[in-house]
Amino acid sequence: MKKIVALISAFVLLFIIVGCTAATTSTTGELIKFDETQSKSQVIKVWMDDTEGVFMAEIIPAFEALNPGITVEFQHMGTVDAREKLKTYGKSGKGADVFQFPHDHMAQAILDDLVYVLPDAMKTRLVERILPVAMNIATSCYDDETGSFECAAGTEKRLFAVPISIESVTIYYNKALVQEADLPATFEELLADSATYRAANEGKRYFATGSHWADAYFLQGIYGAFGWTPFGPNLSDATEVGFEATESVAAIQWMIDNLKPEVTGEGTHNSINGLTLFEEGTLPFVMTGPWSTQQFRTAGIDFGNITLPTINGNAPKTFAGAQMVSVYKYSKNADAAMKFVEFLQSNQAAEILYRTSGDCPALKDTILATITGIKDDAVIATMLEQLSTSVPMPTIPEVTYYWGPAESMMKNIWNADGVIATEVVTAEKAYKASRDLAS
Repeated sequence: MKKIVALISAFVLLFIIVGCTAATTSTTGELIKFDETQSKSQVIKVWMDDTEGVFMAEIIPAFEALNPGITVEFQHMGTVDAREKLKTYGKSGKGADVFQFPHDHMAQAILDDLVYVLPDAMKTRLVERILPVAMNIATSCYDDETGSFECAAGTEKRLFAVPISIESVTIYYNKALVQEADLPATFEELLADSATYRAANEGKRYFATGSHWADAYFLQGIYGAFGWTPFGPNLSDATEVGFEATESVAAIQWMIDNLKPEVTGEGTHNSINGLTLFEEGTLPFVMTGPWSTQQFRTAGIDFGNITLPTINGNAPKTFAGAQMVSVYKYSKNADAAMKFVEFLQSNQAAEILYRTSGDCPALKDTILATITGIKDDAVIATMLEQLSTSVPMPTIPEVTYYWGPAESMMKNIWNADGVIATEVVTAEKAYKASRDLAS
């Protein structure tokens, strides 16, 4: 009996020794750490809209160095495609652990049951770092039981995403064609200069858009100068867009009477390719956003940018947009995924984002000033000035049904001399029909 007890004791002692040993030496002399070899690394799948993978090529090793035990697998995925593809996975937990989308898709992503609510502690940390307009975009009062996005009195907004970049359109100019002393302070000056330039240069265009003249995102600055925003002053009244409002009609009339003759003349809303002309060095001014900065630099254009000039003495109010990253609600590695999305708001990640894409991180000015290169970037400084008067792009789910009617309305008015009073009514009806059909 004593032998049996002794034998059991020996096995127990051996088990304790092996279990508590941090490392041993193999026959090859290699040091083996049991606590590392026996622990399973977490793998998170990240879908980002990084076509060439340049941004993620630096982000992944930087993150993994700070988070040993977490491995990142990256797949390029378009921002709209990511949400649509995740919907097919449902609650399976497959697909991405982290995904990117434009911020006006956030409400729909929440309704599609795709977004993990981030902890209050993370929200508290990020409030100290992120621009207020971007933080406003990333938070919501969504009620899981009622499906409402309305903020009742005393309701605290929850954090559903982390904004990684912030953007607004500004007007870029070619320094070889425009002297700094001649930069316009008003749209009236800009259009008068356009008429003079075209007369002296065989009708060549002076000012164009980086999109087209029916793109409601690009036109919001002009609408804003007349005091109009979709969905009411708080951009949250889903009962109607407000196309028929006096301010909306006045803005459209101004565009047709003053803007159209100079930017397209008898051409259609998309007859002038502003980005191509600017890259070729033949267009003095183009309205676009930071997403165009890199291609202008690659084209060798010496450029600057200005905020949108005033109209009738009123400052334009552009849309503030943001690119968002969220944790997939049914991720099986949510803790690791949350570490990754928060890392994307670190100073280190911000520097990589700016250096590889030219995008402006959605951080407060005081933090941006510490990021290498940004404090000396006059283009970003101008955009931040523009953002100081911008309004956040609507985040209510119904914004999905705004863009189509808004574009069709302007096409009909711009191209076919549509009657404004008629077209705004038609657009409002189209919005309500789409909204009601989806509900």
